[in-house]
Amino acid sequence: MKNTSRYIAATLLQQCEKNRSYANLALDAALKKAQLSSADASLCTALVYGVIERRRTLDYQLQDLLTKPLDALPAQTRAALRLGLYQLFFMRVPAHAAINESVALVKAQGAPHTAGLVNAVLRRAQGRGLMLPEDDLNVRYSVPEWLVELWRESYPDDYMQLLEHSFGGGNDIVLRVNTLKTTAEELAAQVDGEVIDGLPAVRVKSCDITKLPSFDEGLFHVQDVAAQLACAAVDPQPGDTVFDLCAAPGGKSFTLAQMMNDCGRVVATDLHANRVRLIEQGAARLGLSCIEARAHDAKQAHELGVADRVLCDVPCSGLGTLRKKPDIREKTAQELDKLPDIQYTILCAGAHCVAQHGVLVYATCTLNPAENEQVCARFAREHSDFTLDHMRTYMPHIDETDGFFVAKFIRHAAP
Repeated sequence: MKNTSRYIAATLLQQCEKNRSYANLALDAALKKAQLSSADASLCTALVYGVIERRRTLDYQLQDLLTKPLDALPAQTRAALRLGLYQLFFMRVPAHAAINESVALVKAQGAPHTAGLVNAVLRRAQGRGLMLPEDDLNVRYSVPEWLVELWRESYPDDYMQLLEHSFGGGNDIVLRVNTLKTTAEELAAQVDGEVIDGLPAVRVKSCDITKLPSFDEGLFHVQDVAAQLACAAVDPQPGDTVFDLCAAPGGKSFTLAQMMNDCGRVVATDLHANRVRLIEQGAARLGLSCIEARAHDAKQAHELGVADRVLCDVPCSGLGTLRKKPDIREKTAQELDKLPDIQYTILCAGAHCVAQHGVLVYATCTLNPAENEQVCARFAREHSDFTLDHMRTYMPHIDETDGFFVAKFIRHAAP
């Protein structure tokens, strides 16, 4: 059973719980090693991300079904119970398969003495059905209490819709068309996708995009609509010098270079050399020659020189991408506290590079005023040589994008 979807999923869930690590890298490595079929790899991925996404809801079920605390059970048993419940309530898996496979898991993973407990608990859960408290939003939507309160306070007219839209981001992918090689209509025909109005972009059903022939041909890269709109705010022109700070894995750099017809300079920086290689590889696949990828600390951006346009797509809490990155649900409120100062430092460093009459764009993929409007307000107060051109928060339920924030400043005085 060791090379099956469920076994691998259970192992990864235990690993992530123990180390408080993100699932995506571990999952990619495990799938490559196991060499599962496409269908089995998809099942494993759905199980891992699904259990992480719904963990609070699943554990709420278990607290009433167990006679001892969940934490008192072996890690193998916790993983098997969560996997079984997820399959029972959130996947189209026959009940007998969900239960029997979960029992087999604990036997195969070294906790056979809990097989009877797993069987009994899952059968009781099946008979009782899914229990969702009406007034407990963090259980109902499987998010931490601090996030419910943050969104309730910050977006009183939208917080319920934000919670509703925090699930199920794996249904489609947005491809940004490489406009130097093809058109949206031509790419849509090749990948069986749908052209997105107003953008050189195509929406496709979730798949392994690296298996599409058009991937190796460099006809697209993956990029959410909101990220493309951030690039539109930069509005680079052919011949410009553009700095893209915190650029890896390079999606915005690629879009900026295409908007410039690959004419000019896009200096794409990231702190880590291994992530810089991702930018270089992507640029090569897309056939973009104007991108200069560098390992550089964005806080020291002033060392890069002067640019016509600077994009600060800063590290953030990522709350706008919950539906795609369920690991973010495990963040603590304290982890967010240090971010605004880091973001402000990078924005100031980027501002130092902007030429007179040049453009400075600040972007995050989060929905948190402390990381968005408040950082920009602080910047505006302390930088009289910049004027705010526009500022916008993109909402998933309104704009059909990731949750995203973009602010554009114009420098009206010499550096």
